[in-house]
Amino acid sequence: MIDLLNKVLGNGDAVGFYVLGLVAIFASLRTVTHANPVHAILSLIVSLLAVAGIFFILGAPFAGMLEMIVYAGAILVLFVFVIMMLNLGQDTSQEKAWLSASAWATPVCLTLIIGAVMVGLLIPTGEFGQTVYLQDTGVSAKEVGIALFGQYVLIVEMAAFLLLGALVAAYHLGKKALDDENESHTQELAEEGGV
Repeated sequence: MIDLLNKVLGNGDAVGFYVLGLVAIFASLRTVTHANPVHAILSLIVSLLAVAGIFFILGAPFAGMLEMIVYAGAILVLFVFVIMMLNLGQDTSQEKAWLSASAWATPVCLTLIIGAVMVGLLIPTGEFGQTVYLQDTGVSAKEVGIALFGQYVLIVEMAAFLLLGALVAAYHLGKKALDDENESHTQELAEEGGV
């Protein structure tokens, strides 16, 4: 039994991969099953951080950093702002319930597991103190750029046009709603002044 345990723990990258995989699956299930949007966002952040850790283990630190910065950072901050804007008219008792200790306990524990795995990966395990990945070679930012703007340049350009179209559509839909609100407000002022 001790020999089996030494074999399993001797290959720390594989153990970290499976632990982060389980954390990502559990956090993703919590994201889908929670009706409360704040709890779902917390679990989604944990899930994306676990996926970033998996990228690090697989030898793609650039993809892991992009996962943390773009998805866990920027996009989820946008989600939090949308949730905050949609709850403008509600009382603060609901928000106090969202900030209870039970709401934060599971995401914090899962984040501590992710942190422990990542600290364990920082300990040099290979010859001459280098980090050993599950893959033999890592993927650098230069290789990602060459692939994206080499053989996949048409797909990247199509995604850019799709995002540009979405941006223009969002602007026009928002402007129309703002114009309608201004027009109704102007009519209310005219009715008040005429009465």
